[in-house]
Order: sequence, then structure tokens, then C-alpha cells
Amino acid sequence: MNRQESWQKANVAASLWCIAVGVAMMALWLAEPAGLAADHPSLFGMKFNAALAFTVVGTALLLATKGFRRLPALMMVPVLLFGALALSQHLFSIDAGIDTLLYEPFADIGTSLPGRIAPNTALCFMLVSVALCLRALRRGNGTSQIALGFATFIIAAAALIGYAIALDFAHDWVRYTRMSFQSASCFVALAIALVFAGTEATGYHRVTIAGLLGLATYLLLLAMSYYELARYEASFGITFSSGGDARSTLSLLVLISGALYGGLIAHLYLSSRRSRAMAADLAESRARLAAIIDNAVDGIITIDDRGIILTVNAACTRIFGYAPDEMIGRNVKMLMPEPYHSAHDGYIGNYHRSGEAKVIGIGREVEGRSKSGLTFPLDLAVAKVELNGSTIYSGIVRDISERKANEKALIEANAELEEFAYRTSHDLRSPIASSMGLLTISRDMLAEGDLPALGQMLQRMEQNFRRLDHLIQNIITITRNRLMEEDDQPISLRALVSEAIDALSDLDHIKRIRIENHVPPELTIVSKPSKFHVIVGNMLSNAVKYYDPKEAEPAIDVRAFRYAGKLRLSVEDNGLGVPPASRHLLFKMFKRLHPNRSFGSGLGLYILRKSAESLGGTALYEARDKGSRFILELPDGDRHEDHLDPGRR
Repeated sequence: MNRQESWQKANVAASLWCIAVGVAMMALWLAEPAGLAADHPSLFGMKFNAALAFTVVGTALLLATKGFRRLPALMMVPVLLFGALALSQHLFSIDAGIDTLLYEPFADIGTSLPGRIAPNTALCFMLVSVALCLRALRRGNGTSQIALGFATFIIAAAALIGYAIALDFAHDWVRYTRMSFQSASCFVALAIALVFAGTEATGYHRVTIAGLLGLATYLLLLAMSYYELARYEASFGITFSSGGDARSTLSLLVLISGALYGGLIAHLYLSSRRSRAMAADLAESRARLAAIIDNAVDGIITIDDRGIILTVNAACTRIFGYAPDEMIGRNVKMLMPEPYHSAHDGYIGNYHRSGEAKVIGIGREVEGRSKSGLTFPLDLAVAKVELNGSTIYSGIVRDISERKANEKALIEANAELEEFAYRTSHDLRSPIASSMGLLTISRDMLAEGDLPALGQMLQRMEQNFRRLDHLIQNIITITRNRLMEEDDQPISLRALVSEAIDALSDLDHIKRIRIENHVPPELTIVSKPSKFHVIVGNMLSNAVKYYDPKEAEPAIDVRAFRYAGKLRLSVEDNGLGVPPASRHLLFKMFKRLHPNRSFGSGLGLYILRKSAESLGGTALYEARDKGSRFILELPDGDRHEDHLDPGRR
């Protein structure tokens, strides 16, 4: 519960107290217990009219607290008029006829006139009714309401203290017409609600106001004591000091004590301002520190010496998936997989016994466990903190899954590069070495004049150079896919597939194969045209190269469609297919799955996979009863570039 809510409850408490006292006193007057009135006349000090007014005031305050505006203000009008008429009767010595208007008192309890309220009671009713009316209409506290409540408190508090110290003038401004202790208690409660509820909106400080209230009440009581003493001296012709004037002594006492009290209030005010400034600085520092911790990229966890989590920052929720209240108060081992989960308490106990640190002050790579049960690598650094005689441990954790994945990808890329360099140099040297041997043989045949055999040698040399040129073209394609910068453009898939089919016209046996383009004319995708062309060309050329010559009607079907936020392009054939034992070699470098059928470089499917990955997609293979289906799946939306491989997304 905050302070604002506490003071709102003070409003409710004050209203309920006034209603309870008012109703109880009205019931007591209506019951007319003559014996009780004779034995305890002080119980009837609150008149019937005053009790009714307090009931109305309490109800109006309760309604204002609940948000009503006009009704509480209207309820205060008759109370204000009642107080004004009652006070005018004392000031002008008149009888307005309001004392017994609603109820004729059944007993005389020693007041000046039956049913008449005291002038201080009348004045307080006026002050309270105006203050509550202003609060209801403005829906909040203001300087005027605080001032009216301030005056009400001083008058009522002085009356209450007057009963305690037998100072009659404090509650009895006019002889035998006094403010009753019941009325004084209700006014004090109302004044506290008026002065302190909603005060922060006005810029005043409650501590300062409370000190000023105490000082004003104290000075008023001293002044009343001074007046009472002077009245006794004048009435009875006595003096209380033989060596001087008692009133002069009392005056000096009032001034000295007032000065001391004022100094104390000033000191309290200055101290409270310093305390508030320090509290504000501390709150700002804590807020700044909390903002830094909560916005830190790394997770920050503090635990006690038993391993119980004390605090976590927002990054811990992102890293582990638990809400803060799911972690705080539980053992930190909940964030660890086995075997660390079971052994963690033993680690802490061993450290407390031996002081041997394995993580504290050192840092290491560990494994964490998320709320979903996923295990992932973490960088962990732990520091020991001695605080107020207790020991806590602060840990900084960083999810290094991405870094580990990048390291793995880099290792795989280096291994792939080494294999690529070795196989490329081998495949480049092989046709060159073969051609050099054929060139020597051709020279001898030329010298012997064996022209038919020389023609066969030249044809074999041409095949070698074609293989060499094909390999070099594939190497260029791989390099271009990695390094070429190209903007995304809208691509008409049907038109691109038609162009790729036309580009295959020089391949052997192409006229035997029926190639069908089933791609819808309206289907487009935003991608990189050159890379997409390489993908489609490789998929089609692969299907053509591995057609089945024994098939009566060789066929290739190209289809494309969108589904589940992806674009799916498939090339399906009824060719030789891929032997089950060789399918694990698909999309690898330099793997020719039908070496006796085709003399390619073995890089076609590898280029297909790399090109698909560079576009953020995937290359897939599906076996058919007869033939193969190669599939390209691309995200049909935003893609993110791979910073380890420029151009790859």
C-alpha cells in the first residue's frame, strides 16, 4: 500500500467516525435517558443539531472520496448555514430559533441555552463545510482547503487538550456553552483528512505542516492559559507572584517556548528537506542503476550463499525463458542441466569449506537450461560480494549459442574450403595432365602421318578441355554467388523457367525429353535474379543429364506454388534417380552419383544448395518410384543476411 492509498483510507476513517458519533448521539438524545443525563451530563455535550450536522458532513466526505462532486457540495450548504446562524446568535445576542427547531432537549445539562452549540463549534462547522465543498467541486486538495483544515485542527485540538489539562477557556469560549469532546474529536478527524489527504498535489510537505500545526496549537494553548490567568486575577483580585507580574513572566515563557518550538520546527523542516533531497538522489541513483541492469544485454543474477536467487534482470527472462517471479526465491540450479544441476549444491559447499574457486573470479563456458528444457552454451562470470556481514554472489551470463554456431560454421567452411582446394587442384590437373600425354601421342601420329588416329586424339583432348572449362565455370559460379552484390528484384518465375529451358537446347538428348512448365504466369517473387537463375538452371540440367535412356517417354515437370509463408519450386523427372546408398552424398562437393553416366564436375548440386542457402532457403530431395524430385523452398518474406558469408541470408 502506498502513502496516497493510506491517506485516502484516512478520508474514509474520518467520515465513518463522524457518522458513527453523530448517529450514536442522535440515538442517545431520542432515547431520552433522564437518569443517565443526570449522572453523566458530559455524555450529552454534543447537541442533537450538532450530531445531525456531523452525520451529514461524514456522509458528504464519504461521497466525495468515492468521486461524487455536486451532491457532497450541496449537502454542505445547510451545514454552512447552520454554523453561520449559530455563530451569529453569539455575536449579536439574538435567537434565530434554530436551537430547538428539530428537537426539544429533554434535560438541562448546564448550558447557556437548551440546544445551542458553542461558538467554536459553529465556527468549525463553517470552516469544514467550505473546505469539503471546495474539495468536492475541485476533486482534490488545494491551499484554501489546507488552510481551512489547519484552522479547524487548531481550534478542535486545543479544545481536546483543554479537557485533558482542565483549561476551560480552550473549549468554553462562552460560559456554559462549550465544544464537547465528541465534537472536538470529530473536527480533529475531519481536519486531519482535509490537511493531509492529497497534500502532495499542492507541493506542501506533510512533515512541515504537522510541525506547524503542533506549534500553532501550542501557542494557542499558551495564549489561552495567559488569558485564563488574567481573567482569574481580574475576577478575584489576586496575584500569583509577590515579586513581579505573573502575566509578564508567562508572556516571557510564551515567547521563549514559542521561539524554541519555532526553532525546532525550522530544524525539522530543513532536515526533512535534506532527507528528501538525499532520498531523491538515492532514488535517482537506484533508478539509473536499475535501468542499466535491466537494459543490459547480458543476464545478471545474484544469489545468496545457499544458491537461492535474489535478483535477476530482464535479460535473464530472454535467455532462460522464465519470468522473474519464477526464478527469484528458487535455487539457481534450476537454470542448469545435468550433471551440473545435481552437483551444484556440492560445488557451493566445497567452496565454503576449502575456498577453492572453479568459477568465482575466473569465468568459464558452461551450459544453461531454458524453461522449455533446451540446453545451450553460456559464458559465466561470478563475483563474490561481502555486504553487511553476509555473502552474495553476482553472476553475469551470456548466451553464446550464436557464437558457437558461427564458430562451428566457420570450422565447417574452412574444412570445406580445404577440401574444395584439394579436389579442385586435382580435378584441374587431371585433364591437363591427360591432354599433355595426348599431345605427345598426337605429335608422334602427326610425324607418322596417321591422320585418322590423330583426329581421335584431338577429340579426346577436346573432351578434356570441355571438362576443364566446365569445372572452371562452376568454380566461377561458386565464387560469384559468395561475392557478388545484387539487389532484390521482382522475378516472374514462369518466364525465368522458360529461359532456363531454352538455355539447355545444346545438351545431348534434349529433344527426346518432354519438359513441361507448370508454373502459374502470375506467380512472382522478390529475390536476386542471377542466383535464382543459377538454381533453376542447375535443377533442370541435373534432370536432363540423368534422364533414363531406356524410358519410353522421358519427362521433366516444373511446378511452383506458395504455402505457409514459403515459395516451393520443384523439378520432377522420371530419370535414373539417386541410389539409396548414395543419397547421403547429395549436395556434397565433387560427388558424382552416376560417374559412368555423366562426366560432370560433381559441383552442380553443391552449387544448388549453396545458392539456395544464400537466398535464405533450402534445397531438398524426394525420391519417387521412378526418378527424382528436387525442391527449392524459399521464405516468401523478409530475410536476414549472414554476416559470416556476405550475400548469404
